[in-house]
Amino acid sequence: MTVGQWLLLLAAGIAGGVINSVSSGGSFFTYPALLAVGLPSINAAATTLAALTPGNLAAVPEYLPEVRGQGYRYRRELPVVFVGGVLGIVLLLSTGADIFDSLVPWLILGATLLFALSPRLQALAERSAPSVTDGGSGAGIVFALSVYLTYFGSGVGNMFTALFLVRGFGDFFSANAAKNIALTMGTVMATVAYGAAGLIGWWQLLPVFVGSMIGGAGFAKLARRIPVSALRGLIIALGLAVAVYQFTA
Repeated sequence: MTVGQWLLLLAAGIAGGVINSVSSGGSFFTYPALLAVGLPSINAAATTLAALTPGNLAAVPEYLPEVRGQGYRYRRELPVVFVGGVLGIVLLLSTGADIFDSLVPWLILGATLLFALSPRLQALAERSAPSVTDGGSGAGIVFALSVYLTYFGSGVGNMFTALFLVRGFGDFFSANAAKNIALTMGTVMATVAYGAAGLIGWWQLLPVFVGSMIGGAGFAKLARRIPVSALRGLIIALGLAVAVYQFTA
């Protein structure tokens, strides 16, 4: 890699770590940056999952006050995340690059649109779908999101945050803490599996990994002061831009 490519990936990692520490959508920075330095799409996706792990993990201590007292909810949700994550890994490894490439633009567009609609979907669920709040329907959605998390993952954190709000994690920051823990579990699993399968670009991962740590640990307090509406607008705009690029590439 050139110095310019290394700095591009470092900057993308920092941006991804900051965004993921307070919301989600960091992969909308790192995935196109990895494509720009020459990785195939399936390798760029696998490398993004691995590289953003430290950003999610490093942000967890910032949210420990929100984690305390939620233990029974974590015991309910995390086993579902684990099983769904395993299935997502199996699907990616078994379907291969051609199917993955054909799905990527639709996955990005769908994730962006679902994120844009998530406040309305959350309000609808809270008003009229108690099975989502406490029952099997909500667990099924957690499972589906966990499959998507390890299969591709872009934008999934926003959907996890909205769902965990509905599932009783309280305010935004409590749900965001649960999202960070769920994403850390999924991305660690994906890193082990995709690393063993040879899908991760380790040299490209390094600057994104470092940047993600810096962004997640160093800027989480600052990022929490950014209005949620501004973060949402940035993530939606970037997600649409990446989707358009993927459709025309």
